[in-house]
Amino acid sequence: MTSREYVRRYFSDSARQWLARAYDDVEETAAYPVGAQRTRLALEGVVDRLGTAQGHLVDLGCGGGNLALHAVDLGFRATGVDLAEGMIAEAEARRAALVPDARDRVSFRVADVLETGLRTGSADAVTAIGLVEYLAADEPFLAETARLLRGGGVLVVSCRNRLFNATSGNDYTREEIETGSATGLLEELATLRPDRAVVPLLGEVVARLREALPGLERALAKDAASEGARVARSSPVFGQRRRQHSPAGFAAAAAAAGFRHPRFFGVHPHVLSPALEAVAPRFYNRFAAALEPLESAPVSLAWSSAFLAVFTR
Repeated sequence: MTSREYVRRYFSDSARQWLARAYDDVEETAAYPVGAQRTRLALEGVVDRLGTAQGHLVDLGCGGGNLALHAVDLGFRATGVDLAEGMIAEAEARRAALVPDARDRVSFRVADVLETGLRTGSADAVTAIGLVEYLAADEPFLAETARLLRGGGVLVVSCRNRLFNATSGNDYTREEIETGSATGLLEELATLRPDRAVVPLLGEVVARLREALPGLERALAKDAASEGARVARSSPVFGQRRRQHSPAGFAAAAAAAGFRHPRFFGVHPHVLSPALEAVAPRFYNRFAAALEPLESAPVSLAWSSAFLAVFTR
């Protein structure tokens, strides 16, 4: 279980390093740019549900403000809320660099995401990317998002994917087996079998792999030059256990809070064994990025370490 004060201190103290690892190019950092993938999927999900890129978007756990700033570029007004003052400082620095019109359409505040102080029904969309894993429970978070959203508004959440424990072949898999919960995960995975709709997506993967080949060769050469040693982390390790969710489990909690029509996307694919990432991290994560066309297919939840869910209030 995570401590609120530990989370605040961790993200304040390591804000710049954490943002670089989540958003920078994988060839340089050897880390998958999961922040960029989640931001893209979240904003596509909001626009698809609302049918427009206008209105007020609230980003809970906004970090350095990437999603809120991209939302403003699309045409939204945006408010970012984060507990970590170091993250808000990074977000404010980016806001200050905007042209006046864009700067006026985005604001950031240091606040508890469970008690934002924002007006009830003031949001057309709420996003929470990589947040719920640090919270003690889902219900207070879902209650606050339901309070913020107008009827018909959109909620987008990303979670650590517990289904991946059934396929990762690591200590999480062992734990699920030892606690007797692996069977339930396998039953949920069995509902995700692909149909013919996945075939065009596979064609997109082939095109991405063809385009990515020079980068894959460069990445493998860099990994080989490091003699397989694990690349040094650019930010401190988070030292507390984070919560995981299965898509069905989170959908049930969201339904109880009044959210409906869930749609899921796989985030950060691990089709190759996760153990290979320590040996060739640049190659591993560039290869993973080429598989992103499959993120909308339900079967992607079997090999993705996180998922993104879109709901309507």
